[in-house]
Amino acid sequence: MMKIRQRPQLTVSVFAAMILVAAAIHADDSVKPEPALMTKHPLTTEQARAMQKAWADQLGFEVAFENSIGMQLRVIPPGTFRMSSPKAEAGRKGPVEVTLSQAFLISQFEVTQGEWKRVMGPIERKLNAGAGDRFPVYRVNHTEASEFCRKLTQLDREAGKLPDGYEYRLPTDAEWEFACRAGTLTLTHFGDKMSSRVANYDGNRPFRNSEKGPNLDRTAEVGSYPANAWGLHNMHGNVSEWCMDWYHHKVKGGVDPVQLEPTDWKTPPMVVRPNSWGNNGGYGHSASRYHAPPHARSSHIGLRPVLTKLHLKE
Repeated sequence: MMKIRQRPQLTVSVFAAMILVAAAIHADDSVKPEPALMTKHPLTTEQARAMQKAWADQLGFEVAFENSIGMQLRVIPPGTFRMSSPKAEAGRKGPVEVTLSQAFLISQFEVTQGEWKRVMGPIERKLNAGAGDRFPVYRVNHTEASEFCRKLTQLDREAGKLPDGYEYRLPTDAEWEFACRAGTLTLTHFGDKMSSRVANYDGNRPFRNSEKGPNLDRTAEVGSYPANAWGLHNMHGNVSEWCMDWYHHKVKGGVDPVQLEPTDWKTPPMVVRPNSWGNNGGYGHSASRYHAPPHARSSHIGLRPVLTKLHLKE
């Protein structure tokens, strides 16, 4: 008679351990959020917000994180998108595919005058009439903007508000555009038209075929205009914002792109995104990028920091 080989019996403890490991693996697979894929199809507002919440839970943050100085930041999921101007925009470069490998947080508003004073001390330069602590700071150069981020990192660490490995810095060119789009593929996160009633720019010179609107001829208090799906305000106006990249005409694609080397121009400039209160609407689309020398001080340029574990040397 042929003998049947019996399987060795597992002890109860080993068998139970295997079940627990398998369950843990299955649980991890089931709760890990998907990155945002924005190359062909846009995200609906509901999808963008659900993805933001899932990644906030994954990171252990609230969707709206408040740091040690009361600054509000919003979680931005990782993902892939087509960066730079659509081919339909005359005179613009075609888009390149970019992947952001890590989720990050970005300030809900531009840095305000009140936040700047809490980190950097008194503001010595005269600011616009009617301004106050809830208005964006400006006339800060690129070095000062980077120093603000360094000091904010130190303050949050001392206050025990900064998770291990995280630091503040200026956003990369790609991070800024991805956060601005919030899942959209249109020219702005409002759509292919944008009145100065929803963004602070010179409404006498409206965006594309949009109707004319107000022209404040100054900055507005942060939060005065509608947010995008990820809760970010004033991405299409009010003040432009420094990025950490050196400006190059050709946008860099790939994974976590950043231009850390200056051009051979006589005065190499940095990337500034995108529109401000004094510009016409044509500068206000999501892909709009221009440049300024790092020492520049302008009533049109402020900053908006990111909080991230992706460390890039400026």
